[in-house]
Amino acid sequence: MKRLLSVVLTVAVLFMTCVMPVSAAESSDSVEGNNITAITSGTTYFSKITRKLNSLYGAVDSVNLSSGSCLGTNRQITSVTVYCRVSSGSSPFTLIVTSPSGTVAYKSCGTTSTTYTFTDFNGEDPSGTWNVGISSNGTVSTVTCTLKVYYRYD
Repeated sequence: MKRLLSVVLTVAVLFMTCVMPVSAAESSDSVEGNNITAITSGTTYFSKITRKLNSLYGAVDSVNLSSGSCLGTNRQITSVTVYCRVSSGSSPFTLIVTSPSGTVAYKSCGTTSTTYTFTDFNGEDPSGTWNVGISSNGTVSTVTCTLKVYYRYD
């Protein structure tokens, strides 16, 4: 009898933990009339890598990077980072990033590999073609960049 009661209680506890009720605030569905509409919102990012960018005596070398398809509607950038992998022997350089809406941001960069953060694009739509480029502040700079665009969406 004790064994049977133990099994029944174990099954009951497992059932209650697996079938927990979900409050309306936790639900990802919204009921409007007789229709159920999914509410989707969140944050995400996309990442793109450039080819090797080579700048000689201040000439600009840049590449276009497509965002691909971005999630949701009402998308807004929260931050942009660019990791620059600098080749050995490179001169300091200026990093130039242009958003799809045309905002241009610059960072003066040294000769070591590091990540740069931009807030110039916050609030813009991330979808479209980005441009990442460098301009050597010395003789020659060779850099490979990884662009990461973080955004929220509805």
